Amino acid sequence: MVLVVVLWSTYQKSLKMPKEDEHIIDWVLKKTDHKKQKEHYNFKKRASSYDNRKIKLDDMILYCLTCEHTWSHVPKWIDASGWRSYPRNHIPTIGKKRIKCPLCRSKNGKP
Repeated sequence: MVLVVVLWSTYQKSLKMPKEDEHIIDWVLKKTDHKKQKEHYNFKKRASSYDNRKIKLDDMILYCLTCEHTWSHVPKWIDASGWRSYPRNHIPTIGKKRIKCPLCRSKNGKP
């Protein structure tokens, strides 16, 4: 009997496990806590809240009729020019506002 206890304590030390592990029932109760489940539900709800936003990224992308590129205004820390042009035919142009991009406006002499 003493030999078993000595072997068990040696085994625990070799695995570097704490002597007082959390019991499985305590772990299940902690995981199934009502507050935890509610937080998980709210996280899923936040992820699907994209449809409820006032400003959508798709509405911020514009289409230039002159160069046929899509473009959008971006913060200066993303792009120093303050706008970004996207490759042709990568973003659908249906429903986009038709406004000349800053590059085409500067070519025509209008800032």
